[in-house]
Amino acid sequence: MRTPRSKPRSGPLGVARSGVLCALAFTLACMDTDDGGEEPPAEARGPDFDVRYQTKYVDIAPGFSQPVCRGSLDEIDRHVEVVADLLGISVEQRVLMFWYNQNATGAMAENSELCDWCSSGCGGCASTDATHVRNRSLHHELVHAVALPTWGRSDTLFEEGLAMGLDRVIGEYEGINSIYNLDLLGTTKPSDVAGSGQHGGAHFSRWLIDRFGPDDLRQMFERLTGSSTKAEVFAAVEEVYGLPFEELEAEYYATAPLAYPLPGLCEGLVHVPWEDGRWEFEASSDCDQPHMFGPADDGRNYAVATVDILPEHVGESLAVWVPSDVSALAWPCLDQPIYDVDPAVLGRSLFDNSILPPVFTMAMRYRVEVPIDDSEDVHLRLCPSNGLDPSHHPIDRTVDPENCLGD
Repeated sequence: MRTPRSKPRSGPLGVARSGVLCALAFTLACMDTDDGGEEPPAEARGPDFDVRYQTKYVDIAPGFSQPVCRGSLDEIDRHVEVVADLLGISVEQRVLMFWYNQNATGAMAENSELCDWCSSGCGGCASTDATHVRNRSLHHELVHAVALPTWGRSDTLFEEGLAMGLDRVIGEYEGINSIYNLDLLGTTKPSDVAGSGQHGGAHFSRWLIDRFGPDDLRQMFERLTGSSTKAEVFAAVEEVYGLPFEELEAEYYATAPLAYPLPGLCEGLVHVPWEDGRWEFEASSDCDQPHMFGPADDGRNYAVATVDILPEHVGESLAVWVPSDVSALAWPCLDQPIYDVDPAVLGRSLFDNSILPPVFTMAMRYRVEVPIDDSEDVHLRLCPSNGLDPSHHPIDRTVDPENCLGD
């Protein structure tokens, strides 16, 4: 690992462009503390990571030699596009992204070196010149990178609220682990965040866009800065939205859904159909495959696909087989705002060979993520259970436990 520099290197680029290449054999266009969104220090650009990938919108300089998998590269562009579409922004400027991962093969920097380039916090940051990320903060910082060139900065209620409302960071709300922002379950109000410098307002910002459109929210960026006072925020809101902040906040709590969809979460992914009484996903773990993502912050790659839980399987115990000791993770794919449901529906579902069969409570599409160890192939099976619980599975996980109904 390199020793962190006491002073960031300045220069016109701060990254070696001579090594630009497309490292994968497919077509490309050639938060710790998660205080994301803070501007890097003046004159800072980035560490000595070569740009090794150029997607349609992003120049990626990874601080590791491990390949970035095709699924991640494709999803980066999808995220830029869905954010730009939601905000009505035309992406004219390429994003330069420095990606840190101390657990990836060939790591050239500790994650803590983010602190050398981000003026506040070590989760990540973005400016009009460069974006610094870990895998966990990648989607958050990309929102900033898309909005900054056109919208600029604002009070944290809107600037951080916007990024938090569109990222994938797992938060805990009353014991529910979810990537969906569930601010309505919390006690902190938008009026508490306004002018305070705190991070918050994710759900409120989504509601403002849904209720009034992105143009009014853009005016909050034009009229406010990160140093605006609470009184200035309240005045700007009343000028733009035509209501005192207190009344707008009351309307928000009276009309907002529990959760909004996360644009791009389940689009463009490999889909596993229901066939022969089961969902079964078998594929190569080669990093250049569209279902392969990574590296995650733990250094592992992971396979991603979607499955549709059918109405007849809601509430039913589903058996699992993953020929390893990893745990798969599933997130519900919302396609519209959701109102009167148990918030636990929006939590994550974990399933592996060592726990009781998972039970899904709603018929919908789910995004399933399966960590991959070493070079093993991808294999995941879900099926109605025949009652054979994990205590009866073979000790050797590569042996089929024959736990599906009909086996």
